[in-house]
Amino acid sequence: MIFEYIKKFIFPSRCVICDKVLSFGNNLESNYLCPNCKNSLEFIRKPTCVKCGAMIDETDGTLCSRCKNNKELEYEYGFGLLRYNDSLKESLHRIKYNGKKEYLEFYGKCIAKSYKNLFKEINADYLVPVPIHKKRFKERNYNQASVLSHSISKELCKYGISIPVNEYLIFRTKNTKVLNKLDGIDRGKELNDAFKIRDLSNIEKIILVDDIYTTGTTINTIASLLKLSGVKKVYFVSIAIVDNL
Repeated sequence: MIFEYIKKFIFPSRCVICDKVLSFGNNLESNYLCPNCKNSLEFIRKPTCVKCGAMIDETDGTLCSRCKNNKELEYEYGFGLLRYNDSLKESLHRIKYNGKKEYLEFYGKCIAKSYKNLFKEINADYLVPVPIHKKRFKERNYNQASVLSHSISKELCKYGISIPVNEYLIFRTKNTKVLNKLDGIDRGKELNDAFKIRDLSNIEKIILVDDIYTTGTTINTIASLLKLSGVKKVYFVSIAIVDNL
């Protein structure tokens, strides 16, 4: 405990939204969010799409319009922590392009805390981060999905749940364009032959990890490859899910 206080004094936490230096907090949110930004994050709440986990209107039934219109989704289902809004967009941008990978500790802890029972129920063999191309890795010096995966795995251990991270099952062979500027069809074309799968012997269940779920094209492309390689069930978890509300 004393070591943690010394660490906080030398390396104070910063708000994951505005990057303001924070004083000592007494709970998870106050350790990572300043008072002004505390209410800017929108945690996903029910009702949610039973497939992608996006928030839906009560009149939508069980699926969001995105999943209703896509009959070829290969993963079982997914779940996320937050709705994608302007505040979260800024936070994720700092993580990807400003080197703020320490923010991922907060998101990993929140995901593990919020979904610990679901992680236990799924009982996956591995958490597998969505890979980035080696050129992009060289630019950033880390893969945000990998850092997030390790944060989730480490936090789940505190709840007696062991799901190790495996960064080597999937690798990216194509340095794709920035996908958030493309629609679903163009994303699919861009992701064609973008991933390769390594040895998957004796692996039955995998949870893919990424920072944001937008159209689902990336997750579905990887899930399809994993199933063709023998994996029986594929799930995903992300920090943010873009909804259709």
